[in-house]
Amino acid sequence: MTFRFVASAAVAFATLGCTSTPASVPLDGLIGFVDPDWCTPSREFDILQESLIRWEPSGESYAPVLETPVVPTAFRSKIGEPRLKIDGREYRVTLPLVGTWNGLSLRSLVLVGKIESEQGFELVFDETPAEVLATVNRAGFHIPPSGSEYRDDLNAVMGMNVAVLRVDGGRGALSCFPG
Repeated sequence: MTFRFVASAAVAFATLGCTSTPASVPLDGLIGFVDPDWCTPSREFDILQESLIRWEPSGESYAPVLETPVVPTAFRSKIGEPRLKIDGREYRVTLPLVGTWNGLSLRSLVLVGKIESEQGFELVFDETPAEVLATVNRAGFHIPPSGSEYRDDLNAVMGMNVAVLRVDGGRGALSCFPG
């Protein structure tokens, strides 16, 4: 009896030691940017964001409806079920993620917007805002020490608010919102 228990425990311990933690899977190939200064998403990241909701007529306006995220096969097991929260004219779509982005533990992608208006996003991490700020700046976002900046382009209709926020009990989030 003791031998079986010890053997079982040894196999379980060896198996646990050989597997990587879920957070160690890099999602950089899914969550990417072609121009970090303007939060311009890579093709894959753009497709993911655009696939999360569709708009259906609702009276004289439109309402967001959840869709199944379009995700490359290699990342499907790292994506959770999206959740939609509507509060008046504002909406939030939260997509749970399991993995890392530039070494940070990525918790979720959150689409944030107003119905019939602009939509931005937040990438929510387990790390503190200070750790997120340092990492996103190494990735090319050039956010000042204050943690936020409005970027205006005289050739564009709207500028971009780029910030690192404190969310969910002290976690850091990269926020990109046009306006």
